[in-house]
This record gives sequence, C-alpha cells and structure tokens, in this order.
Amino acid sequence: MTKKQILVLGIILGILALGIFLKSWVRSAGDSAGLVQGSDNVIAKFDPAKVDRILIANGTQPLPVELKKEKGSWRVKSLWDAKADPARVETLLQKLHSIRGELRGAGKKLFSDFSIQDMDAFSIKFLDAGNVPLADLRLGKKRAGEEGYFIRKAAGENVYLVDLNMAELLGIHTGLDETAPLSGVWADLGLFDLNPEKVTKITAYHLKKGEGTMVLGLLRATDPKDSLKNIWEFQRRDMSLPIDPEKVLKFIATLTSIKAQKVVDPGGKGYGLEEPVWQLTVSEGDKKVILSAGSKAGKEDLYYVKTSPGHSVFSLSAGYFADLNVDDTHFVRDASPAGELPKASSQNTGSRLPEGPGKNA
Repeated sequence: MTKKQILVLGIILGILALGIFLKSWVRSAGDSAGLVQGSDNVIAKFDPAKVDRILIANGTQPLPVELKKEKGSWRVKSLWDAKADPARVETLLQKLHSIRGELRGAGKKLFSDFSIQDMDAFSIKFLDAGNVPLADLRLGKKRAGEEGYFIRKAAGENVYLVDLNMAELLGIHTGLDETAPLSGVWADLGLFDLNPEKVTKITAYHLKKGEGTMVLGLLRATDPKDSLKNIWEFQRRDMSLPIDPEKVLKFIATLTSIKAQKVVDPGGKGYGLEEPVWQLTVSEGDKKVILSAGSKAGKEDLYYVKTSPGHSVFSLSAGYFADLNVDDTHFVRDASPAGELPKASSQNTGSRLPEGPGKNA
C-alpha cells in the first residue's frame, strides 16, 4: 500500500470517527435536554384542601379503595366506613398535589411498553365535593430503578418518569403487578387518641352477666398541698398504697401507642361483643372513650374489641390486650429498699356495681 493510499484511508477513518462522535454527542445532548425539560413538567396540580374523595384501583381489579372526607375527617368507605389514617392520607395528597416528572415518551402505541394502559395501570383519582375530578392519574406497573415509576394523565398520551416510591405510597409492599390496592392499609388502627394533660379519669371493669367489678380506678385531683397542681389518686377506697404518677403517664402513652391488627366486619359474628367481658373507660373532661372486649377468640391469640363512640370492630393481639388489662396494683409506687411496702392483692378488691356493667365508669 502506497503512502497516498494510507493517507486517504486515514482521512476516511478520521471522518467516520468524527461522524460517530458527533452523532453520539447530539444524542447525548438531546437526552440531556429532554431530562432538563422533563424535570420541569408538572403532571398534576391541585389544591389538597379541595379534595373530598379519593379512588385508588387496579385496572384489572376495578373495585377501588374509596376514601371520603366527612366532617373534616377521612373515612375508608370501602372498609365498612372505618376511620382513615390521617397521616397516610395527608402524605398521599402532599406527594401528588403538584407532582412533576421527566417526559419519557408520548403516544398510545408506547403505553404497553410502560404497562400503563387503562386496563393494566393503577388509577388514582382525586375529586372535589361536587364529584368533579381534580386529578386523574394512571400509574404503570413497570418499575424503573429503586423508586422510579411511570405515570400519565388519564386523558393524556405523555408518559413521565417520577422518582417516587409509588408502591410504598399506596401501601403496597409487593410488586404492583401482584396485588390490588388494599383498603386495610388506609385504616386508622389506633384505639385511643389522647392528650395526657387532659386525661382526668381511667377505669376498668371485669364484666359478667350484666354486672361489673371495678379493677382499676384512677382519678386526677387537685393536690391538697398546692392548689395549682394536680395529682393522681386511686378511686377505690381500699387502695391505700401510694400511687406512682409516672406509671400512670406511661399507661396513657401505652393507650395511645397500641395498634390493632386490622378492622373486621362489624356485622360479623363470634366476636363476643354482644356480652363483653371487659371494659376500659378513659375520660378527658366530659369526653369519654370506652373500649370493650369480648372473650379471647378460641384458639386464636387475639381479642375482638370495639371503641365507643364509633362502630368499627378491631382484632387485637393478646399481648397488646395484656398491656391494657391491668388493675390498680400496676400503678402502686415501688417500695424503697429501706422499707418495703406490702403489696395489695388484686383478688377480691373490686367494688360491685349492681346498676349494671360499666355504669358510672
């Protein structure tokens, strides 16, 4: 090969290399521009305060999760009208009310690539009090990376990538293609919502054949040594041992922190709540919350409980029930090493209530 041929071949190879470089650079620049543009794309924008109803459904399983705001509180209408977890609903609204994403494609022909057709995708609808949609989104079931998901508007053809763990946001801990949205994850499973500073009275009764035996009676009273302070006292006269106020506060914290396992059908049978065997009442001034429990559910390690006011029935683990089922002796101040105080017996110390179970609780 002559020097001239080598030179010509070198020039050709150089031109080809330059072309490849320019093509790669243009594509890279285009992708970068698309990402920058996409990051500014608003997919949905609405006022969370105007949302009155939320519907979440799987395209292949159309029965939706239905959340409805009633008198300022959210209810899970698709779960026997149970109270909804306000924090979970608020998180959903805050994450999606002005959601942005990167444009990744457009056109119905591409929907199958993202599993975002109407029949495949999850739908998330936000409606106002007049049942007018504020936002109607479709969530593709294909995942992109650790937390990326594809979303589009129901009436649109643009597909966006959002860096947001949508499965976790919807309470789905398996793949989106493996499950339907669950109403149960939106329920508030807390039994009490208490302000420790406002609790004034706590009582518990064992119930049998229409009569109640008090096993626990705690009352907040004015400190006789300082009228500006309050102290806790035992309500029953036969409890003469000193009370530990720290134990009372810990118990109130326990009441607030305990969660039920799940909400069950309030129309179901076999809960034992027609004739409850135990009742706990917590008062905040004139406001009372009464928790009733049936007998232990057969071989199941749980109890069925119900709060009043309210109509929801919950299953509660036996371990958590044991944390609630305490008597006065649980709150006696521990004896000092110098001189131990005698322990009060929890047996035969109850006061009989001939007027009926739990009355005047």
